[in-house]
Amino acid sequence: MQLDKTFIAIRERDFLETLDLALQVIRAYFGPLFTALLAGIVPVAVGIHLLTTQMLGPDLEPNWRVKYTALMLGLVIYLAPLATAPATLFLGQATFQEKPNALKIGRDMFSSLPQLLLYLFLRNFWLMWALTSYIPFTYRPYTGEIVLLERNPLFAGKTKRITTGRRSAALHAGSAGDLFGRWVLTLLFYAGMINLLILAMWSIRQWVTGTANLDDTSYVIYLQISVW
Repeated sequence: MQLDKTFIAIRERDFLETLDLALQVIRAYFGPLFTALLAGIVPVAVGIHLLTTQMLGPDLEPNWRVKYTALMLGLVIYLAPLATAPATLFLGQATFQEKPNALKIGRDMFSSLPQLLLYLFLRNFWLMWALTSYIPFTYRPYTGEIVLLERNPLFAGKTKRITTGRRSAALHAGSAGDLFGRWVLTLLFYAGMINLLILAMWSIRQWVTGTANLDDTSYVIYLQISVW
């Protein structure tokens, strides 16, 4: 790894430039990036589904889809940093080296996991009591990336090192309004895309099978795929 030679230029970008860079990175690293996403998303998605169905109980009510969707979306919002952690570490390596190392990604993931889980718990606990759980990504949304990529200590210690909390506070200082605006636009975009994807899969199934009935299993699968 050559810290003075980056494969992705490190500079300040506005929102549209960031989106443009994202498309270029996806094109260049589609295969390994997709694999990293699956490695994190699949176990989290399965766990969310099992937990959600257990919370709903064995006897499904007529409006169970509404409750399942609400519970599932809430858990996805809170656990997204954990599900995308392998992809985040992959992108961190891709910035400085042409071919990221899967073994190093696994080691970094394992070493960062305790602090990442603590961050998720504390953030969710604080948001719940602050009655702002509906806008989790407007309160220091990049702390998970700081934990994974910078790996600052949790406590300063005798050497007074920069902790994760101090680094996160410095990074997010004065950006609450911008983050809230991005969150609103992203929420509207995602809501539309999720509905379009579910409708597309349902339409394809209807065209192939000749039936418009959307059974419970198909709904769960379509929802999981669309959301993730």
